[in-house]
Amino acid sequence: MNHLFSNIEIQGSLTFSKALQMDGSIVGDVHSSGPLVIGEQAVIKGTVNTQSVVVCGSVEGNITVQDRCEVKSTAIVMGNITAATFSIEEGATFCGHSRVRMPSPPAETTLKR
Repeated sequence: MNHLFSNIEIQGSLTFSKALQMDGSIVGDVHSSGPLVIGEQAVIKGTVNTQSVVVCGSVEGNITVQDRCEVKSTAIVMGNITAATFSIEEGATFCGHSRVRMPSPPAETTLKR
């Protein structure tokens, strides 16, 4: 897993494809085909679009994930969440709308008899 440490601040978009643990801050959008963990000290001001996300820190912007979005008790989310599955722990702050939708169907397969 890649790690963006707490002393790192990014102004601009961040794109990655592998798992990332983020403890720094970013003012810009985050895009990934991999999973993202937003640590307790992390701050994102922008949209998040990833495979899955675990939010322990702060996000000011919309979150869209293909799979699962977990909002932990230490999290602050100010924005809308769209995910296939969504969980939020007691104590978390969430100000927005959530939309839970079916995950993308698997590729069509032909049944043989």
